[in-house]
Amino acid sequence: MSGARARVMPTPTGKHVMPALEGGPSSLEQSVLGTLDPDRMNQLGECLFTLNSRRFGPIPGAYVVVCVEADKRWCVGQLSADRARPVVMFDEMMFSDPAAAQQAAEALRAARGERPPQRSI
Repeated sequence: MSGARARVMPTPTGKHVMPALEGGPSSLEQSVLGTLDPDRMNQLGECLFTLNSRRFGPIPGAYVVVCVEADKRWCVGQLSADRARPVVMFDEMMFSDPAAAQQAAEALRAARGERPPQRSI
């Protein structure tokens, strides 16, 4: 999303929901997040929107490790202020050890020159 403005999908009718960026979740993200309650996903997106200083999209410095297969595979992801995709998962950063995934997340943050997000009140 660097440089160009991200396009926002139209919001569903009938109730208040936070917008989502076009593109939607990847197949890996869908397999991990697809069973979650859409209303809870919307609430999570709103919280992340606030954490990201009221901006949509990935949150700089907010990297996480997600277990994608119980006790077998972990993936590095990035929190994102988006109701449809609150975690952007990096499919190419898959690990068989959670500690290795954590180290990769920290290395990614350092390589991008980012710090953990901080919100001033």
